[in-house]
Amino acid sequence: NQFIPLVEEHGRACDLTLYVFDRAVADASRWRALGLDLAVAVNVSATLLLDNAFVGLLRERLLAVSLPADRITIEVTESAAMKEPDRAIAALESWRALGLNISIDDYGTGQSSLGYLQKLPATELKIDMSFIRTLAADPRNAIMVRSTIPLAHELGMKVVAEGVEDGECLGLLAEMACDTAQGWHIGKPMSAADLEDFVAGRMRSAA
Repeated sequence: NQFIPLVEEHGRACDLTLYVFDRAVADASRWRALGLDLAVAVNVSATLLLDNAFVGLLRERLLAVSLPADRITIEVTESAAMKEPDRAIAALESWRALGLNISIDDYGTGQSSLGYLQKLPATELKIDMSFIRTLAADPRNAIMVRSTIPLAHELGMKVVAEGVEDGECLGLLAEMACDTAQGWHIGKPMSAADLEDFVAGRMRSAA
């Protein structure tokens, strides 16, 4: 919350995002070579959402790598998408045309209308952690999450729950047919090398 606004203020959001994109694609390509078919997601600053030059730079990078575009997700916050919704929809459609997946991050905090939600060319909806962390304790949040999941599914989107920090929450999300959970209960932030060991260990346990 302190670092990213400084990056944006000084006009370095594009440089940072492309650096992270390159690292993520390189890691995913290495995992693929190891037999771990893991997708990656990269957050994109709101300042880049409507930047045509940035889309061009992404296109150049995709042409230069072997990783399929559908293994890459670009995450954009709901509030960014709703700032200028018509232009944002056009921009996101140009990203989808590259084969990239689009995730609407922090859903529930940006006050998007249902009309615009069904127009967004998104493949994934990420429910904000402010609703997920109190899922078991707050019936109103539970109602919101329980109704959002089938709505997103009907619109052809997968659903990710952010901020899952205990087994009770994870169990409730499973009952609600949420597709993916994200949070410290599943795994804390870790290096690419540690992630390889983590996933390999889970695969051995499953086998």
